[in-house]
Amino acid sequence: MIKAVVTLGTFDGFHIGHSAVIKKTIEISEKYNLKSIVIVIEKPLKKIEGLITLPEEKLQILSSYPIDEILLIQPNKSLANMSADDFLKNVICKQLNAQHLVVGYDSCFGKQRQGNIKWLKKNIKKYDIDLTVIKPVKVSGKIVSSTKIRNLILNNKIEQANLMLGRSFEITGEHVSGNRIGRTINFPTVNVAVDENKILPKGVFVCSLIDKNKIFKGVLNIGTNPTIKKIKHKLSLEVHLLDFNKNKKFKTVKILVHKFLRKEKKFKNLDELKKQITKDIKICKANF
Repeated sequence: MIKAVVTLGTFDGFHIGHSAVIKKTIEISEKYNLKSIVIVIEKPLKKIEGLITLPEEKLQILSSYPIDEILLIQPNKSLANMSADDFLKNVICKQLNAQHLVVGYDSCFGKQRQGNIKWLKKNIKKYDIDLTVIKPVKVSGKIVSSTKIRNLILNNKIEQANLMLGRSFEITGEHVSGNRIGRTINFPTVNVAVDENKILPKGVFVCSLIDKNKIFKGVLNIGTNPTIKKIKHKLSLEVHLLDFNKNKKFKTVKILVHKFLRKEKKFKNLDELKKQITKDIKICKANF
């Protein structure tokens, strides 16, 4: 079996700290002619407010790196109850034939998160594995973490979140039929259904919509459409494209969120709403 360099984590958000871990793994792989393996936990074992990146989004990002093998693991009781020593011995060593392990400064694995950095430094030597620990990555003096990014997104601090992500926060979903209200006021939208596990900010944003490698500029609204009467107030996501083509057919799309414009609000009537959308579009164009 080919010897390997292994790294592991949830990689929620796949931010610049995660990127540093992956780049170091690839660097070691190329230097010592080892197979590079990334173990990805599908979602955090602990309860969170929403995923920054869905499993398929994480895999797509990771696939852009020259990694030899990506292993997606679903969290379950067996994994949660496996001791750190068993995981290191049976998974990292025996199954993957690791010669080198690369982890982030706050990495933990095994039952009750026993396999932290202190534990690893003490126990990894008996398995004859080299260990590389990646130091914290900072933005504006603050350590980058998925928790910080999640809070920034929920508080509509999108530009700060994007700096920590090293890219624009993305939302992937399926194009669905909406209520067609936008068409009646001359602002047609692309309505998108998103996985319920995805974390979403609320409000109006500058965005880009990507469909089959084509990029469209737009204004994104995530909210309940409070101005529209007789419509169930369920959170919806819709994009008004600056160069809308009514004949264009969308399927699965990716939305890149660039900047927060304003909170969603209830207007007195549709005319007031149209005036505000016109202003939003003007500001959006200026940002592009």
